[in-house]
Amino acid sequence: MIDYILWTLLVYFAYVAAHAATRIMASKGDTNLLAYALGARDSAADATTGAARCGRAQKNMEESLFFFLPIALLLLMTNKADGMALTGALIYVIARAVYLPAYMLGVPALRTLVWTAGVVGLVMMLLRLHG
Repeated sequence: MIDYILWTLLVYFAYVAAHAATRIMASKGDTNLLAYALGARDSAADATTGAARCGRAQKNMEESLFFFLPIALLLLMTNKADGMALTGALIYVIARAVYLPAYMLGVPALRTLVWTAGVVGLVMMLLRLHG
């Protein structure tokens, strides 16, 4: 389970980095991109569609972490981090890794299907915790 927690945190870092990169790239009016990136960014760049999607995906990931991390830690503390719990965690991690590119591509229904897979993984973890 610890591996899945670490993989999830790495995936979260990718969300944060993607959002930061798309916001910096959205500063198309700035001629000196490096100065903008290193500065205080008091005047935020207008969000492009990609930057806005990245921001919403990052917010969704943060909301999801609120459920995943406590469940994963409780599974570890109760020695129930096996079988269905590990399978659920794997499904969750894969779904969260796929969610950002699915959201960025804007393919209708794909984002929702991937999100649903992540929720199924969380439910599997909860069922193992309860049982």
